[in-house]
Amino acid sequence: MSKLQINGYSNLVKDPTSGGVVNSDPHAYAEYKNKRSILLNSINEKKAMENKLIVMESDINKLKVDIRDIKDMLNNIISKLT
Repeated sequence: MSKLQINGYSNLVKDPTSGGVVNSDPHAYAEYKNKRSILLNSINEKKAMENKLIVMESDINKLKVDIRDIKDMLNNIISKLT
């Protein structure tokens, strides 16, 4: 079956079987795919940065605990020496 032209829109056609509207402009589709790809890359980069931040935050918290333990050990040594 042939697709039906939608009045007032040169790039839109209607599929009579499914009733769906299709954009027949290949340049618009390519532009959509390009924008979508850029958006997905941006989202992925943001997620990667969030994951890096979480790892760094965890590392900093571990270092704080380690420093606290070292300070406690040094205080124990000093108290035994005096």
